[in-house]
Amino acid sequence: MIETNSAAADPGPGSLAERANQALLALADRADQKRTEAERSAIATACSRAERLTARLAACARIGAQLESIDVEYVRPRVPQPAVKAIPYLRRVATQTADPGQELTERLRGAAVQGALEAAETLAKLFEQALIRAADAERTRVTPADLDLPIPTMPGQESLQARISRIKTSLSRPFAGPIDDVSGVLERWRKDAAQWEDVRDEIGQLLAELPEEIKAFVEAAATDSGAPWSMVTVAVREWLDNDGRGDGYGVRKW
Repeated sequence: MIETNSAAADPGPGSLAERANQALLALADRADQKRTEAERSAIATACSRAERLTARLAACARIGAQLESIDVEYVRPRVPQPAVKAIPYLRRVATQTADPGQELTERLRGAAVQGALEAAETLAKLFEQALIRAADAERTRVTPADLDLPIPTMPGQESLQARISRIKTSLSRPFAGPIDDVSGVLERWRKDAAQWEDVRDEIGQLLAELPEEIKAFVEAAATDSGAPWSMVTVAVREWLDNDGRGDGYGVRKW
């Protein structure tokens, strides 16, 4: 006769309740863990975005002060009303992150916080645009009025021609670099503008040393239409044939 072990067949109500309780605890732990991970992710994302915005705004404030220190007019943009409200709201949310009773995940991902961060991004963008406008206005101010006028190419003065080309390129291009480079680019523009006067004077001195008909040929050759063949006189031809000067000129047929 085979006997049945009733204890093994029926674990009893106490044992079942204990197992159910353990299962519920495990599920609760798992839910808490997921909630914690979600909150950590939401907090990390919001903090990272806020830190980047803080860095951008701090850079704008620093660069704005630098522009003012070198006498560049800088008009601060008006702070949009959403940005004014965003700062205290974000501070309040940041304070509440330490409260375990707060449901932060939905709040951090919700429209209020995201809207506040977007308002801060708008403010940073407005400040950066104001700085760039100030920089380009200064570039326009310091750019010599004769920058676009033709400059005679002087044979044997390649380094001088390279300086002229570099200065023209520098002062002709609006600012397009990282916002942190604004102050440095402004200083370069001012130096280039000052050097332009130097290279113009140097070119003028070299031209003054040339005989009149050669000087007239060189100046005409620098224009868009070029020098007519009638200007290639015997004296000009002799000047071009010496020291390889003619290598820097070309003949164009209409």
